[in-house]
Amino acid sequence: MLLPLRMNRILLCLCFVSLAAFAQPVGDGGTLPPAAGAPTAPSPEGARSGAGTPGGVERPDDGARDGEAPDDDVRDGHASGDSARDGEDSDDDARDGHASDEKGSLRREACPDGFDDDEDSATSSVLAPLRLDVDGKMLAPTGLELVGLQHLTDGQVRSLVGAPAAGSTRPLSPDETQTLLRRLARTGLFARVEPRLRVSEQGPTLLEVALEENPTVTSVEVQGLQDLPPHEWTEALFPRPPGASAADDDDDDDALEEFVATFRVQGRRATVSVSDPCPPLRPPREWLARMEQGAFRPGIVLGGLDAALERALKDLRDDDGYLLATLSATLSSAGQLVVTVDEGRLEAVDVKGVEPEMAARVREALGLAPGDVFLRSDARRAVERLESRLRFLRTVDGEGLREADRGVRVIEAREADGTRRYRTQEQERRASRRREQEESGAGWRHLFSWDDERGEGLTLEGRRLVVHVRPRPPDLSVALLPVHTQVTGFAPGLEAGLRFWDPKDRVHATLDAAFFVPLRLGGQRLPDDPEGTRRQRRVNLLGGAKLQVPALALAEVGAQAHDFTDTADRWRLGDIDSYVYSFLINRPDRDYFRRKGFAAFATWRWARSWLAGAEFRGDTYESLQPFTPPLSLFRRDSPAFPNAPVSEGRFHSVLVRAEYDSKAKPGTPVGSLFRTPETSLLPREAHRTREPALRGLVTLEVGQQVGVDTRFWKLVGDAVLDLPVNWHSGLSVRLRVAGGQDLPLQKQEALGGWSALRGFGFKDFRGGDASVLGSAEYRWQAFGIFADLGAVHAASDWTDPRLGVGGSFHLGDEVRVEAAWRTDEKARATPEARLLFVRTF
Repeated sequence: MLLPLRMNRILLCLCFVSLAAFAQPVGDGGTLPPAAGAPTAPSPEGARSGAGTPGGVERPDDGARDGEAPDDDVRDGHASGDSARDGEDSDDDARDGHASDEKGSLRREACPDGFDDDEDSATSSVLAPLRLDVDGKMLAPTGLELVGLQHLTDGQVRSLVGAPAAGSTRPLSPDETQTLLRRLARTGLFARVEPRLRVSEQGPTLLEVALEENPTVTSVEVQGLQDLPPHEWTEALFPRPPGASAADDDDDDDALEEFVATFRVQGRRATVSVSDPCPPLRPPREWLARMEQGAFRPGIVLGGLDAALERALKDLRDDDGYLLATLSATLSSAGQLVVTVDEGRLEAVDVKGVEPEMAARVREALGLAPGDVFLRSDARRAVERLESRLRFLRTVDGEGLREADRGVRVIEAREADGTRRYRTQEQERRASRRREQEESGAGWRHLFSWDDERGEGLTLEGRRLVVHVRPRPPDLSVALLPVHTQVTGFAPGLEAGLRFWDPKDRVHATLDAAFFVPLRLGGQRLPDDPEGTRRQRRVNLLGGAKLQVPALALAEVGAQAHDFTDTADRWRLGDIDSYVYSFLINRPDRDYFRRKGFAAFATWRWARSWLAGAEFRGDTYESLQPFTPPLSLFRRDSPAFPNAPVSEGRFHSVLVRAEYDSKAKPGTPVGSLFRTPETSLLPREAHRTREPALRGLVTLEVGQQVGVDTRFWKLVGDAVLDLPVNWHSGLSVRLRVAGGQDLPLQKQEALGGWSALRGFGFKDFRGGDASVLGSAEYRWQAFGIFADLGAVHAASDWTDPRLGVGGSFHLGDEVRVEAAWRTDEKARATPEARLLFVRTF
């Protein structure tokens, strides 16, 4: 460092002397001696001192001319090179590197205790009480003796805790003695720290500390693990010691051993070494058993081997989910550790709360069998399978699988030859916290069940899994219908379902109902048609009842009546997306009509993925007109979104369908009040998986308008194939084919718009009796690209194939932003873009 010439040289010398006064030689923390089963000791810390003189100060050649007399701190054992050259005398304590005056004591007392200051319980377990008085007379030890050391040396331990050097006769105060003992106990190196006072009649009082080192491990072998790699569990058993740097195993970030600075003044150089006067805060990691760079390093087990095994076992149970895991271990006298881990297998699965015949079905639905390794994740999936396949049952809150209720300890036993053996001991379970009011069912809330009140309902009794189930009470589900269309305006409503469960799984009944009411907002009306305005503002009602008969594989059989505003475009755009964009920009991208009548239906589900059904419809159709002005947040001055007319009158039709979904869950309810021939009755599973998935439907509707001899028929086929490449990437391919003869206007085919030839306008190609649409979308991470290709058959001819391309940004499995361009003669540089919340294919 270059200093300006105008700086006062006298002040500069005083700065150098002050730095030297606070400098102190670094105590040698020491290392393990090169004994069998212990790491090789590195070179002493003092070897790194560049000065080679007390205080670590290197004087320039003419330093004697500028030297200052040493101050009190220098005379107390922190002398610089100047005092050494000037022949200043120091007392015996200064020669030993230990200050004895008041300033030095205050500096030592300012040092932190170090190690684990918060673990007072650990200290009390290994530190026996110390008495410093005899017959009421206080005794001040004048010497410290450490006994019982095996792999560590006396000097290493003294340097680590800041104890006086061997042979020192400086009296130790009670506070200083207790501090040294507390540091010894908190190092984590000793299983026992036992102080004793040796008092002779005329000789000095000696403090003798008997130390028992924690075990030293030279090698590790882990047996019994199948699903978890052994090296991962070994890292949990011997973690990286505190203060070790993950970037460089040779550097200790928390240990400030020495700071060396070189100054240059008018061509002369001086080197000052400043050291930390306090003992280190933790043992050097070279002493400790640890994992570094994937390899095991021998050393002392910090905190003891039983505590390390107990900690690793708790991590195995709590973090990795092996709730029944146990272990045993053997440590030979040579330090060879062999750990055998039992991942924990079920001995039995007991079911309580139902009859024996139903208990067998519960065990089958759980998918857990004796002999299986039991994981917490397996338990959650088992409960989901149970409540999906046997929906008439529900799990009830037992003691659960809370790990806090199942404590575990590792017990150590020693043999005469020095071998140590360790085993797992389960602690006594704490009392159950089950709430009796939930079991009694008191209160009106217990007449119905909500999904978010389901408990795990599992209890572990030893290695026996106990499943607590009971018949499900009637459950009520309620959902908001935020309807907003061009023909109703804002029409909020509710959809509700009440289900009654048969505990013997014979017949389950469901009542469904929905309504929504168009509100008179914004002066919306039909121009010059007050009667039509009132008619379109009628309340929309739907209601039905159905039964489920598992013995006949009947997923639903029932009927419904309705008088509401319906659409045949649910396969194009989801309800919430249509309502949102109708409200925001007057673009619902749907045509609507009034449908009044009834329907009777029956659906068979003979396998998890297969479904077949039949339905009879008797409906009266009525055309609707869009209200003006449009009730939207933006584009209020634009014309109302057009609504296509329909073939009015009464129609009777029969509909048959077949569906397949490889991802369908068994036992899930099928159907809804808003059932259409173009959409599936199976609920769509939106979660992405790594397995290929195929879903599709085929429907055939044959009908006739009442009073007209002409019949119509329509066939719809829609299939989607998902081919994942990895967890975040994959290809989706869709093919939709539809066609018919003598179709009413509301059943004619049209392409264009979102999910139906993206990039083109809504139903740009309409009025057809057949259509073909293909889509392909590739997604990687959050980004995707897609292409749609389609054509419509109208007036005895097919339109030219139309291609739409675009990209997407995914915010989840469902939510995404899509931008699409058309590629025909009307193509523009500006894309059509939407934020969509629901996938329809």
